[in-house]
Order: sequence, then C-alpha cells, then structure tokens
Amino acid sequence: MLHTETNTFSPVKTRKEDFEVLRGEDVLDRIAVTPLFREAGADIVPTLYANALPSGLVEKETFLELRNEITSSISHEKRVDAVWLYLHGAMEVEDIGSAEADLVSEIRKIVGDRVPIALALDLHANLTDALVKQVNVISGYRTAPHVDQAETQIRAGKLLLRCVSEKLLPQPIMVRPPLISPGDKVTTTVDPGRLLIRELKATETREGIFWASLFVGAAWVDAPNVGASVVVCAETDPRIALQEARRLAGLFWKVREQFRFEEEYAEPEQAVETAIAAREKPLFITDSGDNTTAGAPGDSAYLLKVLLAKDAKETLVAGITDPEVVAFCEKLRVGDEIDVRLGGKLDRERSESVQIHAKLKARSRINASGPLWYGDAGPAVVLSTEGIDIIVTERRIAVVSPEIMESSGVKLADYKILVVKLGMLWDALRKVSKRTILALTPGASCEAIEKIRFQNVRRPIHPLDRDFDWEP
Repeated sequence: MLHTETNTFSPVKTRKEDFEVLRGEDVLDRIAVTPLFREAGADIVPTLYANALPSGLVEKETFLELRNEITSSISHEKRVDAVWLYLHGAMEVEDIGSAEADLVSEIRKIVGDRVPIALALDLHANLTDALVKQVNVISGYRTAPHVDQAETQIRAGKLLLRCVSEKLLPQPIMVRPPLISPGDKVTTTVDPGRLLIRELKATETREGIFWASLFVGAAWVDAPNVGASVVVCAETDPRIALQEARRLAGLFWKVREQFRFEEEYAEPEQAVETAIAAREKPLFITDSGDNTTAGAPGDSAYLLKVLLAKDAKETLVAGITDPEVVAFCEKLRVGDEIDVRLGGKLDRERSESVQIHAKLKARSRINASGPLWYGDAGPAVVLSTEGIDIIVTERRIAVVSPEIMESSGVKLADYKILVVKLGMLWDALRKVSKRTILALTPGASCEAIEKIRFQNVRRPIHPLDRDFDWEP
C-alpha cells in the first residue's frame, strides 16, 4: 500500500515523516485482503505499507525511496505469480507526475508482461493512459463518503486470483469524459452519483464483462490526467468493453449539470448566521475550502474570524494547525491567558490568521486513528475565546470522527456548533450530526473549481469550459 491524495494547490509538501510506514507482517495486518489470499493458499510476500494524510506534492526523494523499497522486495523473489497493490490514484510527485503510473511501470519491468497486476483505488483517482495499459485489474471505491475500502480491496483480490487460476491477462479499456468535479458534489447516496454506481454494477452483470470501475477524479490537481474516467475490461472481446465504457462515460457526461452538494451549503457568513439561529444540536459546519482530507493545509482561521464577528457561542473549531502556537503554549499552565496570532502560517497565500486573546483550556496528544489515517497526531491545545473553543494542533490532521475531537480533552455535548475542516461529513460524524452546513470558504480546496487557475489540465473540460459538445 502506497497511498496519499495530492492537492497541487497546497504549498505543504508531503515528506517522508508524513507517512506512516509499516513492513513485514504488520503490512498484512493493515490490509483487508490478507484473509482472502490466505484462504486461497497463496504465499503472500508483503512489501510496504505507506500511508499519508492528503497534502501537497510528494517530494521526489521520498517517493523514490518508498517506490524502490517496494520494487526491490519484488525483485528479490525468484517467482512472482501476481501483484496486488492498494494505491490512491491521485498521488502526484515532484518532477514525475503520477506516482501510480511510475510505480506500476517499474513493477512491470521486473515481473514482465505475463504476470497479472491488480489495483485497488480511491473513487477520486486521476487515471493515466500509462497506468491503465500496464495493469489487468482496477477496482475502485463505489461509495462517497467512503465506506467500502475493505470491500474494494477484496474485490481486486478476487479478480486477481481468478487471473492466476484461469491464466488470464485481461486488458482494460478507458474512456474519459472531459469533466472535473469536486468530490463533495458527487456523493453516491443520492442521484446522479447513485445512478452511476447502479449502472456500473449493471455493466458487470453483462455477458462477456470481467469487471468495471468508474472514477470521479481528484479536482485539486493541476495535471493533464485530472478528471473523471470509466474503465471496463472484457473477458475476451474488447469491443464489448469499449461499448460499455462509452455507455457509462456518456451517462457521466449527460448528468454533469446535476451533480450537487448533498448537504445544505452557504457562503461562510450565511452558514454561521444560520447555525447560530438554528435549534438543532449539534450542528456541523464544514470549512470546505481548507479541507485537510482534500489536501488543504488546515491552517486557515477564515471561518473562525467569521464566527467571532457573528458572536457565535457554544462553538468548537476542530481544528486549526499552528505548530508555533502549540509550542508557545508548552510554556504555559492550563488556565493561563495569552494573546496570540492564530493560523495562516503554512499557506501564506490562501490561509488567513486572526489575533485573539484566549485562555489555555487543555493540552493533549490527539489520537487521529481513523479509516485511512492512523497514529499520534502530536501535541495539541484547546484555546478558549469569546465563547468559542479551538483545537490547535502541531501537525495537520483529519477530524473524521467524534473520538478524534474528544481525544483533545473536550466533550461534544458541550457544544451547539461544531466546525470541521472537511467537505462532506464522514460517516462517523454523520451519525451524530443533527444538521450539516457546507461553508463555501476560500482556500486550497475551494469548491468553486472554475475560479481556480489551472494551467496543465487538458482543454476543453467542464466546468472550466462550457460551450462545447462531447461524444464518447
């Protein structure tokens, strides 16, 4: 597993220390497909598990070190019958581009053309032609918010086992509708996202089809391969795969104007005013422009400034990344008061800071365990100012569960308004939220992608361009 999602508009590079790295049997404990392979009687050779919170471009040296550890593990084997990989699909590397395409290319050089390679990928993968041409199985998530990570890994594993047992080397076919969409607008719990997944599953039931996947793409990547794609693989006849890929891509294009936020959404000021007046508790506001799960820095105090200006109370901001403030608070005792400028230190172009007078309410080490990102997120403090509590972290984190919030020393029951740096709410938060408002804040993960200065994407592409027709 080599897994992270890149946001090329964030200046915060993804470095080696950002990855949780495991080796040996620890790798097998972390991936869902291990029991399947063991039951099949396979000899499993673990290579590497490396997983990082989405951020900016991956440093070239870091990627090459991780890539080479995987490839050297494979090259040491006298015989390899198949290769299974769990990647993201939108990992971009300095001076290289697609990490996935580069990694698979190196693996293919080692194992040759007669060994099947299977990929499990995120729904927000940005596929390249080079990647698709060199693999035999591609299994993508079919849920957003993502709840089928394990199912996706197992599906890729089952298909790979079939390739081995039946000596198959299927060749997938990709069709790419010229479409970029922020993932928060393409949820699979409502149409048209739900319709696309339903049709994708219908494709797999058709005679002669081996497997099918579709991808929304990661929107905040300025690269030629950014955007939606449909990949279909036939058992024998590629014409059947092409026909189905064209059908699904045409449907994707047809419903492009119907994609919408599932949650209630508003400009930041209106979102805060609505939250203050609402009766629901707890009510979540998502700071979508500084969404750490979309690779944004997580250091903007823009929404905090709005909350303070609107005199919000009983509010928790979870959280803001500011290592300087956390370090300064190490010298203080709980209960001490401070004057500090908070935020805006990682992304000085897009993030904002705010001057506050606050009381140090708590200090902790946040447990950031979750469905994709694990481990100690480092020291954190809770600052309290004017009826608002703020979790301030040393390291960037993704607050995707109530447990992560409460590990900072707060209790969710104490707050009416909870602010998180997400787009759509993740499943664990949806279960406790009585109402959610997506705030259309500025930042590296700005939802209005037509306002972003893309330079490297293929054109024309919707919604950057609108006055053009397309046929698959």
